Amino acid sequence: MKLFRKIALLAFLPSCCFALEEDPWFSQLCEFVFRADYNYQFYSKIDHGSRSLDGTRHVHVVGGELELTIPETWNWQVELEFADTKPESFGYRSFALQVRKLWWDDVCGDPVSVATGFVYRDASSRLLKAQSTPYHARANFELNTAIGKEWDYSCYWAFRVYALGAIGQANKGAPWLRGDLVLSANYLDCHQWRLYAKSYFGLGSKETVSIDHFNGWANIHHQSVDVGGSYRFLMGMYGSFRFDYFHRVYAHSYPEHLNSFIVTYEIPSSVL
Repeated sequence: MKLFRKIALLAFLPSCCFALEEDPWFSQLCEFVFRADYNYQFYSKIDHGSRSLDGTRHVHVVGGELELTIPETWNWQVELEFADTKPESFGYRSFALQVRKLWWDDVCGDPVSVATGFVYRDASSRLLKAQSTPYHARANFELNTAIGKEWDYSCYWAFRVYALGAIGQANKGAPWLRGDLVLSANYLDCHQWRLYAKSYFGLGSKETVSIDHFNGWANIHHQSVDVGGSYRFLMGMYGSFRFDYFHRVYAHSYPEHLNSFIVTYEIPSSVL
């Protein structure tokens, strides 16, 4: 009940989400987009762990995101997240700022859409002690590039596909690489579906993951591939709800067979 009250309180905060937007199609010009997320994850094994886990690990993450596109080729996002996970109790997990630039826009006649971005993320030193916190160290920096293509039907987009590549470095340890592939479908801006695969590779030298004295992924040679999908129901001026599920199909020196369920509420608000 105590955890439920904390989650309920955060859900009503005007917080600025669990995952920064990465597709190369930005939100409407001069329109704030607010998102609130709840993410539940569980896993029971860590590949190359120093010992077996003492039961299933349950992870609860709540957060919010604020996004704005201004001018039309620049997108700005801030994200704040809190988590409750064994061995660490509920508290602040991270704050992130992302700035992206749209170089090509296939909606305006370019052959594809291309966007590059820079992310800074501050991670809680306390929550870095939990293996479920995916960040390398306290200060994390990343450069990413997304390339996508859109196909329209009538006055709506019908299908989209994009790929993302990213490289990052924290204030300590080895760099990391990320790669995503996302396929999306849209029906009259009322129903949207998405299938995706996401990979995350840390380039550290250590294979063994300490269970009792963990302090971030900075020096771990970790690898993971997650596969999932989502459904989004759009309600016009009242925003939208999105439901995601993904499963970890491959892990090396990382939590294995992780299952994740995410609920997201999004609402736009024009500044004009």
